[in-house]
Amino acid sequence: MFKAILRGILPLILLILTSCAEKKDVILTATSSEWRIEIYYKVVQGKYEEIPSVQYIGKKTIGEKVTIDINYTNNSATTNTLSRNDYSGMQMLVLPTRTVVKDWKTTKNVTISWEDEDNHHEETIVPKIKIDDSEQKLPL
Repeated sequence: MFKAILRGILPLILLILTSCAEKKDVILTATSSEWRIEIYYKVVQGKYEEIPSVQYIGKKTIGEKVTIDINYTNNSATTNTLSRNDYSGMQMLVLPTRTVVKDWKTTKNVTISWEDEDNHHEETIVPKIKIDDSEQKLPL
């Protein structure tokens, strides 16, 4: 009798446990007075492929080189470097560097470095989960 109950319940328990552990795509976003960042974490073979995007929303003219570091809780980072002549009116730009991470929750913050005609700037922003993505167009 006990074996029959166990045979009936065990598959149900396994189904519940595996469905709870299912990974889903996640978008993290952060906005400052100068930049808008989105990091799309796409589930690929049980891990997350990190697809970052950036948009300059500041008003000043900035130099050609911009460095974007996605920093993780283990003190490592993924670095993207942009080189453009003009960032004004820039649309959201998908960055070329891809990183595969075990868990998107290890993302700590994003540091952006750039120069304008006067100074070197560095800004660190903390991305949060994007709640409303009804208008979001995800990169594939």
